[in-house]
Amino acid sequence: MSLKKSNKKKKIIIGVVCVIIVALIWGLKSRPKEEQYDEETAKTQDITTYYSFSGNIESKDNQIVFSKNMLPIKKLYVKEGDSVKKGDVLFTLDDSNLAAGIDQAQASVEIAKINYEKMTGTAKDQQMVQVSNALSAAELNFNDAKSNLEKMTELYEADGISKQALDQVETVYESASLQLQSAQDNYNLTLRSIEENSRTAKEQLNQAEASYNSVKKQVDDLTVTAEVDGEVSEIFVEENESLAMGTQIMEIVDYDNLKITIKVDEYDIGALEVGKEVKVSINTLEKDVTGIVSKISNQAQTINEVSFFTADIDLQKDDDLRVGLSVEVSVLNKNAPDATTISMKALQFDNENKPFVYIRDMDNKVVPKPVTVGINDGNVVEIIDGIKSGEVILVPRRRIITIDDMMQMN
Repeated sequence: MSLKKSNKKKKIIIGVVCVIIVALIWGLKSRPKEEQYDEETAKTQDITTYYSFSGNIESKDNQIVFSKNMLPIKKLYVKEGDSVKKGDVLFTLDDSNLAAGIDQAQASVEIAKINYEKMTGTAKDQQMVQVSNALSAAELNFNDAKSNLEKMTELYEADGISKQALDQVETVYESASLQLQSAQDNYNLTLRSIEENSRTAKEQLNQAEASYNSVKKQVDDLTVTAEVDGEVSEIFVEENESLAMGTQIMEIVDYDNLKITIKVDEYDIGALEVGKEVKVSINTLEKDVTGIVSKISNQAQTINEVSFFTADIDLQKDDDLRVGLSVEVSVLNKNAPDATTISMKALQFDNENKPFVYIRDMDNKVVPKPVTVGINDGNVVEIIDGIKSGEVILVPRRRIITIDDMMQMN
């Protein structure tokens, strides 16, 4: 009997406990949930906002070396990681046939020079002296014959000489005239011949020099030098390897002069000006460096109907920077010094999208208070009017909505 009474007593106790638990749960459900708030004090601080652009670090000066012919690499003078200066030999190409070609081209130039000097030098002067002297002698002889004819004609008209004597003088005059014409023709012909020979010799010399320069350039191109100071970042070929035209041979990067090229929306272009300092954030290095705007494009580009400008940002030398690293460029937009600020989460908006904050009134009740806002940096917002620095405002706590809450909403 005692065992049955004990079991019955336990059942009664369990039942009472269950009733109490149900009552508590029901009571909790039926109680209205009050909004809870955290207190926050408005502060005085500076707020700065920025335009943000993304880009990648690149070298201002780099040299990508391509093959300009199909000649094999004879010798590499550098290896990856080597530092080079402008003018340093990088590699040479193999073409032994060009050595004989340049000797032959040089000999052709010397022969052409000799011939040109002959056509324009002492030999030409001697020829011109000869024909000039002959022309002068013929002119003198002609003038004498002409003067004598004039005198003899006067004598003949005065019956001083016979007709036969006059005929002899006229014959001498006509002969002198023919000699003068012949001397003049010979002079003109010689002059034209010398000018033509000089022009031909000059053309031959120019052709010989052009041929030599062409061969010399090919020889010079066998030795390839650095065009910039920098570091050999990659070599893509090996010695004695035959190359196709346009094969990439190596790349030289100047790590001391780095830049970033950013795309700038047409509405933001006014924020940039050449010489302006900007902040460059390299997230992978957890580091900020200073950049200087060095160039802004004068003409917008349009891709997929989106227009943008480009700007170059020069970076200060920093051993940690590497070509290709992604960066964020921050350009000063607006600054509000000594501003009254609150956190962004404390700022509320009504149905008309007007800003307000919660405060406690004189009766300790939570009430909204309209505010006028200024700039924000994503974390804090400037309060122009409505709240003063030092005032306490209320920030609604974020509460997880339960199934019971949703049932009550319904």
